This record gives sequence, structure tokens and C-alpha cells, in this order.
Amino acid sequence: AVVSTQSTGDDTKGVLQSLLHLHLVSYVKDNAAWFLTHSIITPDQSKQLTSKFDELCRVIAADALPLIESFKISDEMLSAPIGRDWVSFNDGDNRGELDGFFDAEHN
Repeated sequence: AVVSTQSTGDDTKGVLQSLLHLHLVSYVKDNAAWFLTHSIITPDQSKQLTSKFDELCRVIAADALPLIESFKISDEMLSAPIGRDWVSFNDGDNRGELDGFFDAEHN
């Protein structure tokens, strides 16, 4: 996937770049054993992943609320069964989390 931020403002571009970096560091961190085994990263670089991840989380924290609000998630969606108790919601078959969604939308 190609990520382009050319048509965004400087503030938005910075936030998007931080999110992209966080995603990439998170992926490498979660798969560090594979990257180490294939000599893509060094043991020293692997040791730095957690601190880099934490640093990026702190950077993004200042923009967390505006980022979340940009998705325009309604109160109804936040109070959906999965939003209240994810673990118990997924205990059984939730039919792809769409049970009743289409019925309510098209009536």
C-alpha cells in the first residue's frame, strides 16, 4: 500500500506520519524474532523497539482525541454490545458483528 500525505496540511501530515511510524514499529516489534532470524534487524535494534514504540505513543497521545473524533463514531456505536464488553460479546457466534445491523438500517 502506498501512503500519500501530499494533499494534507502540515499538522495532519505530521500526525499521519507518526501513526505510520507507530504501525511500522509495532509490526517489527511484534515480529522481531523473524526480523532477527533473517538478519533484517540487529539485536541492538531489536532492543530499541519498545522504547521507540513508547516514544511514538507519547507523541500521538496529544492527538488521540481528535484522531478518535475524526472517525465520527456515534454514541450508539460506542454503546453497541462489542463496545461495552468485547470478551463476552465474542464468547459465542456474533454473526460477524452484524446481527441485526442490516434489519435496523433497512426498516
